[in-house]
Amino acid sequence: MADETLHTIPLENNIDVHIVTLFERLEAMRKDTQCNALNNRLSSTLQPKRSMQAEIRTLEFWRSIISECLASFFYVFIVCGAAAGAGVGASVSSVLLATALASGLAMGTLTQCFLHISGAHINPAVTLASCVIRNISPMRACMYITAQCGGGIAGAALLY
Repeated sequence: MADETLHTIPLENNIDVHIVTLFERLEAMRKDTQCNALNNRLSSTLQPKRSMQAEIRTLEFWRSIISECLASFFYVFIVCGAAAGAGVGASVSSVLLATALASGLAMGTLTQCFLHISGAHINPAVTLASCVIRNISPMRACMYITAQCGGGIAGAALLY
C-alpha cells in the first residue's frame, strides 16, 4: 500500500530540475561576484591618493622600485645570455629556439616572482601604459622606467 501512495518523478525530469537549479545558482553567484567587483572598484577610487612626498617615503615604494630593477636585470641577462650562443658557432635555428624559450620562460617566472611586489612591468612600455591609464602615479612611472633601464644596462654589462 505504501508503494501506491508514492509518486516518483521520472529520472530525466529529475536531472532537468537539477541542471536548471545548478544554472540558477551559477547565475546568482556570477551576479554576486560582479556586484562585489563593482563595489571594490568604487571603494578604491574613492580612497584619496597619497601625495608624492608621502609616497616616496614608504618602504613599499622603494621595494617596488628595486624589484623592477632586479626583474629587468634578470630578464636582459637571461635572454641575452641565451642569444649569446650565436657567437660560439651554434646553428641559427637552435639559437632562435633557445632565445624564444628563454624569453617566454623568463617572463613567466619573473612575473610570478615580482607581480605581488611591483606589478612586474619589467618593460618601460608597460609602465608607460600603466601611467597613461592611471594605474600608477607619474612619479612612480618615472622611477620604474629609470630602474628598468638601469637594470637592463646592468644585465647586459654583466654579460659583456
